[in-house]
Amino acid sequence: MRVVIAYSGYLPMGDMAVGLRVGELLSSAINDSRVKIIDVSMDALSAVDLINREKPDVLILVGAKRRSRPKGTIEILKPDLNPPSNPLEANDLLRPSLDGRICITDVLNGIRVLGTTAREVWLVECEPPYDEPYIGLSEEGERCAQRMVHETLSLIRKYIDI
Repeated sequence: MRVVIAYSGYLPMGDMAVGLRVGELLSSAINDSRVKIIDVSMDALSAVDLINREKPDVLILVGAKRRSRPKGTIEILKPDLNPPSNPLEANDLLRPSLDGRICITDVLNGIRVLGTTAREVWLVECEPPYDEPYIGLSEEGERCAQRMVHETLSLIRKYIDI
């Protein structure tokens, strides 16, 4: 069983960088050859290629996304992986990433368009507590990262003992 954790964050926007902190914490906490932790803070095409090179059985995407939830909300979702119904929809799904946006849902959209070897995909997502231009996490953002690490480790333990 191969588990890949793909995290993403946008450093200049405060707590939108929470995924970067989660990746850092998980890298320190996990020492198991069955788990690969990779930074996918890049365009969706490159991110999906990087993920698929690892040939995951289980893929866990980790990051922040503004969705008008209460600040600091963490959700663990099994996302919709249905491919787009037409080429224009595929283009629309990939465009924000190609225009320079860095967001974990853009990586997910890339997977919908390009596919993945993963049999299961999970999304661990945080509503950023502070998403204004700022370098570093707020105290609330750090707490959010800690909770996301806990949730991600719980997901991994569904598949392998770590």
